[in-house]
Amino acid sequence: MTEKEKLIQMILENEDIQRYKRIEKIINNNKDLKSKIGELKSIQKQLVNAKEINKTEAIKTFEARYQERLDEIESYPLMSDYLALQGDINEMLQAIQDILQNGIESDFEKD
Repeated sequence: MTEKEKLIQMILENEDIQRYKRIEKIINNNKDLKSKIGELKSIQKQLVNAKEINKTEAIKTFEARYQERLDEIESYPLMSDYLALQGDINEMLQAIQDILQNGIESDFEKD
């Protein structure tokens, strides 16, 4: 097994990753929640477009709709765990990336 494969295996075996995957599977099987997430993404696109053309009233409307839909999504059981784990995992992956980047840079500095 290569070092890359070992690292990937360690990441995949991480307890947070495992729990995240289990919750993600449950969420993906919830049609109502998937629909609300799709609506949230659509509102987000509309909000971005409204900001690009500087439509103040539309921005306020889309921001309110976005927050309302986000609150609905976050009220689902497991969703707060899912979002917290997502943040933790992103931080972990960023830390790994930083470690690898710093290690590579320090190796070049030695030469």
